[in-house]
Amino acid sequence: MTELPVLTESVLRQRATDQSWARGLDYFHSGAVLRVVWRDGVLTAEVEGSQYEPYRVQVFFDPSGQILSATCSCPYDWGGDCKHIIATLLYLVYRRQEIEQRPSLTQLLSGLSREQLVELVQTLAEIHPEVVEDVEDFVQAPSAPTVAPPVPLPVNLDALQRQIRAQLRSRASDLYESYYEYEGDWELGDVLEPALEQVWQLLEGGNPRGALAVLEAATVAWIEGCRRLDQDFLSELEGMEDTTLTEWGKVWAEALLMADLTPEERARWGKLLKGWQRTMFGGEALDIAITAAEHGWDYPPLVAAMQGHITEKGAWEDEPPDFADDLAEIRLRILERQGRYEEYLNLAEAEGQFMRFLQMLIRVGRAEQAFTEARQYLTEPQDILTIVRALAEHGEEERALALAAHGLTLESPRGRAVLAEWLRDEALARGQLDLALQAAWQTLKDAPGLENYRWLEKHAASQWPALRSQALALVEAAANRDPNAVLEIYLYEKMHRQAIELADRMPGRVNLKKVIAAVQREFPDWAFQKCRRPAEEIMDMGRASDYDVAVEWLRLGRDILLAAGKKAEWDAYLRSLLEKHQRKYKLVPMLKKLEV
Repeated sequence: MTELPVLTESVLRQRATDQSWARGLDYFHSGAVLRVVWRDGVLTAEVEGSQYEPYRVQVFFDPSGQILSATCSCPYDWGGDCKHIIATLLYLVYRRQEIEQRPSLTQLLSGLSREQLVELVQTLAEIHPEVVEDVEDFVQAPSAPTVAPPVPLPVNLDALQRQIRAQLRSRASDLYESYYEYEGDWELGDVLEPALEQVWQLLEGGNPRGALAVLEAATVAWIEGCRRLDQDFLSELEGMEDTTLTEWGKVWAEALLMADLTPEERARWGKLLKGWQRTMFGGEALDIAITAAEHGWDYPPLVAAMQGHITEKGAWEDEPPDFADDLAEIRLRILERQGRYEEYLNLAEAEGQFMRFLQMLIRVGRAEQAFTEARQYLTEPQDILTIVRALAEHGEEERALALAAHGLTLESPRGRAVLAEWLRDEALARGQLDLALQAAWQTLKDAPGLENYRWLEKHAASQWPALRSQALALVEAAANRDPNAVLEIYLYEKMHRQAIELADRMPGRVNLKKVIAAVQREFPDWAFQKCRRPAEEIMDMGRASDYDVAVEWLRLGRDILLAAGKKAEWDAYLRSLLEKHQRKYKLVPMLKKLEV
């Protein structure tokens, strides 16, 4: 029997959103976790939730005690572990001595005869008819992987397949039952995510053949699992975007291109993938993998492109497919990993991967060429910023500053504010105050916030009194775009009349309470009228559930009048309200509490 793994709260915290973490803590401390069992690398529990039946949690661990995957029967689908999984894992952290440890299934079955095993399966099938499908899956298990991995895999392929089929059945059932109410995404492919994580780990660890073995097993399980689903329901999902399936096709392509396959191996994989594609739900995701298997690295147009023979067709003999950019990115990633930088540059140029081309030029010491081509061809400040940062990171600060200054002259506004802020701060750090001030004006124009305004005020120093009106003109021009940013500057400059005018001109868009707080001493009548209006709207419409909001507005208005020495005016106003709303029995006592 494997030992209970050791986890820490910090590890669990990283697996959940803030909300799921907080709710999981509540569930754990309230005793909602029931029947926690450890059996041969799997932790199971039942967790009481919003439904009559408890939710079922399963957490799978590898031999080193690391979490492989975690599932729950609840419909949660917003990223990270759900609150029920977190509550269960907290049991492992703080109440591990209460977890029941049971023998593995192998130990339970090892002493049974063949007749007893047959009887057991038949009994289970009578109780749980879906077990028959799992028995079929086991009996009709696929043959060994087409390309055997060179080293043992850190994952049990049979267990992985069972998990995918079970989760696919559960996921489809949940979607089918909530067909008219479900508001989340309708992807089935997310049941492949645990396998996808395993594949990436193998690729990053330099074991692409192991990755291919996992991909094959998981793809077979996906196809078999989909065959057993309601086909009419599946047809409803056809054509919907499934991001995990799209990634599945890409990682297939990457594994095939990394594995250094012989032509015969590539042909076998290509034939296998084409066969799957014809019968697989979401089979179009394999298009990119089929092309990777067929072309490999010796496809003549690809070879020519990597050797520097650049044509309008790039690395393609005919019209490039829709996934051409994705396949180019995969190839470039592999070339970079292998240190084949000249081929990388040629392919990036041929395939129109211009930003990657420029960044690699900088990496290999050709910063002058990157600078010249970026200045000549880039038209978006946000792209300029990417190259500027790469130049700076590689010690090319002067070229970075010059390219950033050029970027501010481009017509497109996309990313210009961020570029201007970068140039402002970097130029100042290098003692180039004039360039920093030039960028600061552009920063204020594109992002008229108080922080940017005060930066300009501080560094313009003695010139500021003459430049202040120019800066305010830039700020005022942005009022329609970001009124609250403009308001902050008005209040900082004690420009209360302008703040009032902005609030009157843009009701609902300006933070009214902030304006009231700033101007109430100087303009108490205006501030009081602004407090009256939302309160009277609530009271006149009889919105009883919002009377407390109305009273808060009135309390604020009362305090403004009292501070201005206008108690008589407040008393008269309150009497008029009590008279007008005397039949509103919930409101009247609340108003009387405002008497002074």
